[in-house]
Amino acid sequence: MPSPGLPPRLIAGLGAWSLSFATSTGRTDFLTQSKEAKPVWVTGAGGFIGLHLARFLGQKGCHVIGFGRKEAPGFALATGGVFFSGAIAVETMDAALAAHGRPSAVYHLAGGATVGQSIADPLKDFEQSVVSAARVLDFLRRRAPDAPVVLASSAAVYGGGHAGSIRVDAALDPYSPYGYHKRMVEELGRSYSAAYGQPVSVARLFSVYGEGLRKQLLWDLCGRLAAGESDIVLGGTGREMRDWHHVSDVVRLIHRILPAGEPRFAVYNGGAGAPASVSTISSMVLEAWGGNHRLSFSGESRRGDPVNLISDPSGVPEGLQLQVPLSRGIAGYVDWYRAEILAEPVGHLRRSAP
Repeated sequence: MPSPGLPPRLIAGLGAWSLSFATSTGRTDFLTQSKEAKPVWVTGAGGFIGLHLARFLGQKGCHVIGFGRKEAPGFALATGGVFFSGAIAVETMDAALAAHGRPSAVYHLAGGATVGQSIADPLKDFEQSVVSAARVLDFLRRRAPDAPVVLASSAAVYGGGHAGSIRVDAALDPYSPYGYHKRMVEELGRSYSAAYGQPVSVARLFSVYGEGLRKQLLWDLCGRLAAGESDIVLGGTGREMRDWHHVSDVVRLIHRILPAGEPRFAVYNGGAGAPASVSTISSMVLEAWGGNHRLSFSGESRRGDPVNLISDPSGVPEGLQLQVPLSRGIAGYVDWYRAEILAEPVGHLRRSAP
């Protein structure tokens, strides 16, 4: 879910890319056209997935209204939209409504960030995930009842008891507060759809990665490599299977599942259906980084960590195929880390990211 926002250098780069895209496609008045378009709300817009989604929507000519807990410098340049900082509150949404009109669509990506943080502070995770979703849905019930909504959930709702790929209708058995709270968010969406006719879709996201991600395995590995470690020891066995999905593919999925037509409630798996072991992914990072490193695993796993968390591709909308292969996506992430975090010269990098 949302993580700390991208660095100003990268945000500025995204903005320049957006303006270049507009010019090359004949949309020379990109920012003006965005302001004239119907507003689209993105909560958690300063975070990892949220900023990528906001940029994607801006490129499609939407007038993006972003909401986030922290300031997002360069958001307007990167997306062509405007940003409201602070916690999700009625006053903030009222201000956005008064300034820009009723939203034509809402993508609610705000919420708790990780399983570990939810275990350390479950009340804070509850407030960030469940309370924020309740505030958004209830505000829309009163002020924009026809606005279609996409709620970001997580594969953590499935828990760790699944041996193979997980169908979207599989039993839910979360372990962590994070997983339980995402399940509550889903049920809130279901209840508002049933009681008030709000069109709601849910995206259960699996292992999302890509440029700008500042948490979890890839970020930690790159940090240790940057620190000069040559013997990398990770927890677990390395045989744990995960479904890795590049953020550019994820935002296409989130955009695609926006409800249209009659009010309804629907759930989608936000995974690629292309599993890889933690050992395989880690080896790909080391190879992309270069040099001589030794990789091993302690054999000790954290309580509640699932052995397999793999999406059944039947949960993805028809025709929405994976576009970024793991090898290219991982190499692109390493390039991003070295360019943006270590400030290495861009000319020395492959720039293999999409």
